[in-house]
Amino acid sequence: MSATERPEKALDGRTAAVLAVTDALTGRQFVNEALRAMRAAGDLSGREAALAMEIGQGAVRHLITSEHVLGAVARFRKAHTAPRLRAILSTAAYQIIWMDRIPPFAAADQAVGLAKRLVGGRSPGMVNAVLRRLTGAIVERSGTWQRLDPQQVRVSWERACAFANPVLPRPGSNGEALAHLAAATGERSRRYAELCARYGPEQAEAAAWASQAVPVTVLQRNPRRATPEAFEQCLRSACGEVVAFAGDTAYVPPSVPVVDTPAFRDGLLFVQDRTAHAAAEAVGAQPGERVLDLCAAPGGKSVALALAMDDRGLVLACDTDQQRLRLVDANVARLGLTCIHTRRFSPEDLARPSAVAKGFRVQGSEFSEAICESVWLAKKLTVCNTELADRTQPFDAALVDVPCSNTGVIARRPEARLGLTTQKLGSLVETQRELLRRAARHVRPGGRLVYSTCSVEPEENEQVIAAFLAANPHWRLDVEKTTLPAWGPRLSDWRDGGYYARLRRADSPE
Repeated sequence: MSATERPEKALDGRTAAVLAVTDALTGRQFVNEALRAMRAAGDLSGREAALAMEIGQGAVRHLITSEHVLGAVARFRKAHTAPRLRAILSTAAYQIIWMDRIPPFAAADQAVGLAKRLVGGRSPGMVNAVLRRLTGAIVERSGTWQRLDPQQVRVSWERACAFANPVLPRPGSNGEALAHLAAATGERSRRYAELCARYGPEQAEAAAWASQAVPVTVLQRNPRRATPEAFEQCLRSACGEVVAFAGDTAYVPPSVPVVDTPAFRDGLLFVQDRTAHAAAEAVGAQPGERVLDLCAAPGGKSVALALAMDDRGLVLACDTDQQRLRLVDANVARLGLTCIHTRRFSPEDLARPSAVAKGFRVQGSEFSEAICESVWLAKKLTVCNTELADRTQPFDAALVDVPCSNTGVIARRPEARLGLTTQKLGSLVETQRELLRRAARHVRPGGRLVYSTCSVEPEENEQVIAAFLAANPHWRLDVEKTTLPAWGPRLSDWRDGGYYARLRRADSPE
C-alpha cells in the first residue's frame, strides 16, 4: 500500500508517517504532499496528521544520521533493506533518538506492529532486533551536546542523545573530521566536502547544522493592517512570550499553530522567511509601478511586492497550477490587497498561441503572460514557451523566483538531500536560464529584474547570472547576495538559505 492508496480505515499518525516516508524514499512524492493527500481523502485526522508530519519530516531530515546509527548498533544495511522497511526503521529511530517525549519501548513496539501489518514475513523479527539494539545502546536521551563526540547524536541546539559506544565516525585529522560532521549533520560526505571547499569549514558546518534543524516559523507584518505595536501585542496575546521580534519580523516556534491565531486570520501578518523577503525587497517596487512575478505561487513574494508599492499599481502573479494560485488569492483576500492579479493558463491553452493572444484586461491594460509550471525534481519541469504579446506595455520590474534544488531550505524540504544528482541539477539550470531570459524580455529599458532561488549552488546562482550577462550586454548587475542557512540558540538567529541578483536594463532600447 502506498500513501496514495485508500486504506480500509482511518490511519494513525505513525502508519501515515511510514507510508509518506516510503513515498519520499521511492521518489513518488514529498512527505507533506503524501500527508496532504491522506487528509484530503478523509483518511487522516488533524491530530494524527500533526504527529505524522512531525515523524515523517523528522525521519527524512535525519535519515542519513539515523541510518549511520542503526548500522553502528545493529546488523542494518540500507542497500539490503526495502524502502518500506527503511521507512519503518527510520521513523522509529527518529522517535527514539529525537522525540524524548515518546517512550522508546512504545516506538519500538509500534514499529514491530507496522512491520507485521505492512510488510510481513521475517520483517517483524528484524525490526524488533534492530530497535532493541538501538534502545539498549542509549545511555542518556537528553544530555549536554559536545561537538565532535562520536557517541552523541545532536537533537537540539544544546542537547544530545548519548550512546555507550561510538555511533558516528570518530573525528580525527583531515578527512576523518569531515566524515564525522557529514554523518552528524545528516549530509552526504561528497556534498559536505563540496560545501567546505566552497564556503570554508566553519561556514559549511554551520550551514549543515542549520539544515538538519526544525525550521522556525517566520512572520512579516502587514503595515496596512497593523502598527508595530498591534503586531506585537496580537502575537503575544495568541502565542505568549515564546515569540521573538526583530523589527517587522516575528519568529515563532514550529509547534505554535500560527494559522489558527486571530492575527493571522485578520490579515495582520504573512508567513515569509527573511531571506525570501530580502529577494522581494531587492526589486525596489514603487507605488504605481507594474511588476511581473513569474512562478508566483504560493504568493509570499507577490504580497511583499504589493506592500512595498502601498497596494498601488499592478503585481501580475503568474502560474499554471490553479490550486497553488488559489493560495495566492486567499492570501490577497486575507491581507486586504487589491493590486495583485493572478493569471493561470492550462498546459493545453499554452500549447495554442491563439488562446494566449486573447490576453485579459486588468486596470485598463491588456496582457498575455509568460508562465512557469514547475514541481521540484520529482515531477517534470515544463517551461512554457509563451511570449507577451508585442502590444503589451513592458513592466517596470520583474521577479523570477525559479524552480531550484532547494539546497538552501533543506530544513523545510528535507527530501532535497535525497534526490539531487548532477543530471537533475543540469536540467534545473537549463530551465532557470530560459526563465531568466524570458523574464528579461518583458522589462522596459531602465527597468529592474530580480532573479532568486532557494539554493546555495553556484551553478544555479552566480553562474546563471554570469552566463546571462555575457549574452546580454545591455543588462548589468546591480547586486547579488548568497545567504547560507543559519540556526542558533535564539529563534531570531534563524535564516533560510538562498540567493538573489538584481539586474538593470540599459536606459536606451536594444
